Amino acid sequence: MGKSESKIVAKEIYKDLLSPSVKEIGDLLKNSVKVARFAFAGIDYLAAKHDRWKAFLEKVAGKVKEENLVEGHPQLVGPIIESMVYIENESIIGEMFSNLLAKAIDKTTQDKAHPAFPKIIQQLSEDEAIILFYLKRQSYRVEQEWDYVNNQIINLRTTKEEFPLNKLSFPDKIWMYMDHLNSLTIAGTWKTQNDLPIRNATGMQIGGRVISDRKLSEFGKLFAEASIPDVFESL
Repeated sequence: MGKSESKIVAKEIYKDLLSPSVKEIGDLLKNSVKVARFAFAGIDYLAAKHDRWKAFLEKVAGKVKEENLVEGHPQLVGPIIESMVYIENESIIGEMFSNLLAKAIDKTTQDKAHPAFPKIIQQLSEDEAIILFYLKRQSYRVEQEWDYVNNQIINLRTTKEEFPLNKLSFPDKIWMYMDHLNSLTIAGTWKTQNDLPIRNATGMQIGGRVISDRKLSEFGKLFAEASIPDVFESL
């Protein structure tokens, strides 16, 4: 091939490289490298956290007698191991995962480890885990009052709260937390009786009182038995 022909071929290749399709592929590759860099950055993190994993497994081992060890079901073990990438061992949620894993690999307690439990723990905030810790011990009474004006119920307010709100980081979110726990079917705030009327001196109803209990559901009691510790040092 002569020099003039080589120049023509080189020019055509250069033109192709500048074409939109080739540039798009190049951009995609460049972006993929960036994505990979961020997506796999955690690998170094995991390697650095070897001691944390060892501590977690040692904690689990301390909860199961060696003669009772059996292989755990992947539906339970897999989500637990995946979740511990992001959870600190010392947190109450970390303790819940270690308790559940211990139940899952102990032949005497495997029947208590429901496959739904890891996914439930994954969805809990720290405050919600604390609420469940206390609800495992007992239920808590909450009372509300409302005004009745022009045939409308208005100004609903809490007048009595037995739950120890000072244990929560965001105590003003207690109703939201309880709604979320109810959506997970493990706990809720349920009326213990019909609303009580509040009347003025003439006997006219001017409001009402709602009496409820914050407590675990029946499924929540099974969840608590399998995962929630009886004692947690910081609480």
